[in-house]
Amino acid sequence: MNRRWMLALALLAVAPLPAAAQPIPDTGLRAETQEQWADAVAIYEQALQANPAQAPLWERIADIRATQLKDPAGSARALREAVKHAPRDARLYAKLSRAHATAQQAPAAQAAIDRAVELEPGNAAYLRARAEIAAWNGDHAAAQDSYQRLLVIAPNDPEAQLGTARVHHWRGELAESERAYQAYLLQHPDAAAVWLESIVVVTELGDYARALDMLEIYGQRFGDSAAYRQQMARVLAWAERPTQSLDIVAKLAPTLADDYELGYTRTVALHHAHRPREALGSLAEVALLRLGSKEINDLTRFIHTPLRSNATLGFAYSAGSDDVSLRRFGVRGEYVINPETRLFGGGDRQWLHAGAGSGFEKPDGGASIGYNRAWLGIQHRLSPALSLDGQLGHGSAEGDGHVIYQVGADIQPVDELALRLSRRQDLHTVSPRAAKLGIERRANTLDATWTPDLRYTVASRLAYDTFSDGNDRWEIQLAPRRAILRSQRFNLDLGVSGAWFGYDRDPDNGYYAPARYQRYALTAFTYWKLSDDDGVSVAFGLGP
Repeated sequence: MNRRWMLALALLAVAPLPAAAQPIPDTGLRAETQEQWADAVAIYEQALQANPAQAPLWERIADIRATQLKDPAGSARALREAVKHAPRDARLYAKLSRAHATAQQAPAAQAAIDRAVELEPGNAAYLRARAEIAAWNGDHAAAQDSYQRLLVIAPNDPEAQLGTARVHHWRGELAESERAYQAYLLQHPDAAAVWLESIVVVTELGDYARALDMLEIYGQRFGDSAAYRQQMARVLAWAERPTQSLDIVAKLAPTLADDYELGYTRTVALHHAHRPREALGSLAEVALLRLGSKEINDLTRFIHTPLRSNATLGFAYSAGSDDVSLRRFGVRGEYVINPETRLFGGGDRQWLHAGAGSGFEKPDGGASIGYNRAWLGIQHRLSPALSLDGQLGHGSAEGDGHVIYQVGADIQPVDELALRLSRRQDLHTVSPRAAKLGIERRANTLDATWTPDLRYTVASRLAYDTFSDGNDRWEIQLAPRRAILRSQRFNLDLGVSGAWFGYDRDPDNGYYAPARYQRYALTAFTYWKLSDDDGVSVAFGLGP
């Protein structure tokens, strides 16, 4: 039986016994002394046919069925008759709840204990049992209500404090749950199991750095354990440190065969390790251990979504102080052949406009130009550390055609470092003049993202471009940032950025080409979580 049910039954068992009421048939008592329990029940039931309004006798039958005949459903039936004839006896309703609980009848058990609490709202034993049964029945609101009422009666009740933290967690109220756990641990700092529960909540908030800090403190205070290492592996998996996570999982696996928590962690770690086929296999195994649960459904969506064919629409608009504006509308689609390989393609239309006298109009003075593109490509992951992609397409601006292409490699030698090396060619659509002159840009770029720990990220870029008009361009970008806030609804990173670039010369071909340019800014990256699957991300930069 579930541990919460066991606790609820124990709580109900402390209710006082019934007072003596109408005489018990002597023949029934003799049958009991001879341990002829079925005969005793038959004698009592016969007596009740003549006078059913005997709640104590119904209760006696219920006790025999529960304790001697091991018939919890029959015990519950007898107690239902008892409460008909004693409708204001809270103790009988509590006992009926216990019988339904033993029979694994959760809704009926909760209905009975709800009635007991209604009759005796200040009874702490009934409130405690109601909280446990409601939580097991999935009625977290009723469980929370019970714990809150218990805390009114006994403000420092540790069981109610801990129950409140747990129910907040089950209801997805992570911030409230964390606060309740911290309040409990201030009074009970040596509760090792509760420490781990609180770390689970912090992990689900996405504050992986703080979760690791808490695990370090836990290890120093309570030492090593399988539960400690399991949670360490879980945090590392979600923090995109799959190598360390999978190493811990491999060491735990021989002693934790078919363990759901370990299988869940392995699946997440394999996904972040860029091993999609293995992640799918692990998901299939772990799903069998908890079929249909919300957590499995969420994990399935997390693993499968990046592996699904998809199509997206996009629109962009930009305008600069040079009086040049750009609008872009396009569509892009992916067809997933297998977990490692996908085809992709797309097309878009760009509209460029320059203000009169800006110097960025077409050579004939026209202020606008359109540019159409279409492309097709393929991406294939050769190994967890290397993925290659290439695309080929065509662009056209007022009848002038251009070959466009891109080749790239995503390289991840270690968990902390991700590299993207690419070369692409396209029309340099920064103004109507540049587009009409047919200026093509061949961009060679190395992007790097380094996360030395779970709080800091350093993004950088090195680039060298050549142009069809004989010009060259170099660029360096550096942008460190730090995670400042991780909460259930809002994340915030703050940082700084610097960018430097320059051209060999300024050919006056419709693009800004200084010998040297530098820009510095304070940056903020925000993310508002609308749901488990949706959110809004906004980045800000402020500088001279």
